[in-house]
Amino acid sequence: MKCRPAMALLALAGLAAAQSGAQAGAGVKAAGQAEDDPHRPSCNSASCRKIRSFLKAHYCGESPFGNGPEDSCDVKDPKPDKTAIDVIAHFECQWSETQRKDVCQQHGQPPSGVHGILIRELRRLGLPAAEDTRTYFTLWKSRSSGWSLAEGYNAHLAGSDVTLCQVILMIGPNSQVVVVRELPFQKTDADVPMATTWSLLDLTDIDGDGRPDAILRGDAYEDHWIEVHSVQNGLPRMIFSGLGYYL
Repeated sequence: MKCRPAMALLALAGLAAAQSGAQAGAGVKAAGQAEDDPHRPSCNSASCRKIRSFLKAHYCGESPFGNGPEDSCDVKDPKPDKTAIDVIAHFECQWSETQRKDVCQQHGQPPSGVHGILIRELRRLGLPAAEDTRTYFTLWKSRSSGWSLAEGYNAHLAGSDVTLCQVILMIGPNSQVVVVRELPFQKTDADVPMATTWSLLDLTDIDGDGRPDAILRGDAYEDHWIEVHSVQNGLPRMIFSGLGYYL
């Protein structure tokens, strides 16, 4: 499982804890968290169960995983299907032992129009102009629909704190811009971050309505899950949240 830079070390520690804690005490915590879990609401309708089955088949690894719930799973990080998606821009980050921080490398750049939209949205979320050099971009475009999934992401580690800012957009073939997820610019503890970031998993028509859906992984402290977002009547709508695991 690949995480955004701010969550990478936590994820490595979390995977070990998840594997060792999958049996010991899992039932107690799973029952407690399931009572009021905003990331894993009840999934009782036929359409929800269909989406969940698709996600488990394509984006879940080891299951059960972590401390629950019963359908918990490690979230895989599949590469985009290049027969269906054009990867115009993406970035990757790796931990550097010598620099003691994540070192990120940008591959490709979004077109100036999309770049400008992402920067504008990040400014709206409070990102200072001085942070532009530490901002990274992802842009995927569906070949069949013309819809795009775009991301602007900024993370900076300074001592025991990390500053974060992120926006994820769906952009239609007629340049319609819909904000799917956003994280306002903020500082939080690097070891126990009180923030949620998201990673792109896929852009595909998951519910059969002819429109592509954005599939994301949510990452919070000791909690990871899958979300599916659609655009309906020009507005964003989350049509699924669940699976993944917590510690």
